[in-house]
Amino acid sequence: MAGLTGQGTTVALTVGGAVACIRSLTLPTWSMDAIDASCLSDVGFMKKISADLVDGGSVQCTVVFEATDGPIAPDPTNSGDTITITLPSAGTTGGILTGTGFVSECTLPSMEIGGLLEQSFTFTFDGETGPTYTAGTA
Repeated sequence: MAGLTGQGTTVALTVGGAVACIRSLTLPTWSMDAIDASCLSDVGFMKKISADLVDGGSVQCTVVFEATDGPIAPDPTNSGDTITITLPSAGTTGGILTGTGFVSECTLPSMEIGGLLEQSFTFTFDGETGPTYTAGTA
């Protein structure tokens, strides 16, 4: 396989439906904190153990702003949104990343002559369901 570009990626939110024109998408960084387990008698390096839980991270998405649809804005009453990201495929189906969370940030477009109106939003995974990744098929 020679590799893929991001063309063909789709994003859907349970509250807002399919996100129309995605310009760029940054998938989450999953991370686990390190806990200092050093003793006063230790010398040299700190002793560390892994934390109990993984941070699911967040997804950053830049989309074409559609004034008729309105902004994808944070809604404090909606903590149970679900995001589904379907990746492009060189085979039968692309991989799917999905999980519950909430839109934690929304940047509205800047207005300029000759510039495309874009907005960006951040979807933060809440850890209630996922995030989970299902590999695509060849």
